[in-house]
Amino acid sequence: MKYFILVALLLCGCSHTTVHLYSRYLSKAQIATIDKALKDANFVVEANNLAFPKSVTQSSVIYSPVLNNPNAVNKVVNELADLGWDIHYSNMLFIDNHWYRENSIALLLVPLGVDPQKQNNPDVWAKKYHSQNCEFELSINLSKNGEYKIESTTNTAFEHDYTSGQWNIDVYPYLELRSPNSKWRVVFSLSNFVHTDLIGEVNISQLTPMENYALFAGCTFEYGVRK
Repeated sequence: MKYFILVALLLCGCSHTTVHLYSRYLSKAQIATIDKALKDANFVVEANNLAFPKSVTQSSVIYSPVLNNPNAVNKVVNELADLGWDIHYSNMLFIDNHWYRENSIALLLVPLGVDPQKQNNPDVWAKKYHSQNCEFELSINLSKNGEYKIESTTNTAFEHDYTSGQWNIDVYPYLELRSPNSKWRVVFSLSNFVHTDLIGEVNISQLTPMENYALFAGCTFEYGVRK
């Protein structure tokens, strides 16, 4: 089914080559940067949050065999290289020897440290995340046994009926925390990105509240591993 969705996207053509940007594993800042670079290079950009085909584990380009600009694929690859993205695989799309003659490119970007075929696995996200831009300094510890605990780094007496309970990922990229009595429930969006500082690069896993929950107003939660 995922492969046929990809085919449907590539069937949509226009005078300017359309780049279908698979943005499921990208941060908003990364999407904005890539979108601008490709539009400045005269591409039409359409971002989506679709699941990746099962064969894709690294950043890839899949393209229609007939493009208005024969150099369009190389142009996309070069634009991404300038932004620090290496494309590991590119190929024309065909199914049962039928070639799609439309003016489209699928750009599937996978950040370092991310395996798109394992992101539904809870073990990938079972880490301790620390708050950013919060009114309170908080952490969320996601255990591999499916339990969570919210802690305050400044108030050891931070105890409420919702500070511990169960977490799960039913459908990526959404993670749910639920209190033991199920009266308290919050949902986070999951993402991965690379942050560069004065020392080098850090792989960041981020939890972003889907709503403006009172406890997490303005917050995101991050776990980082230096490369």
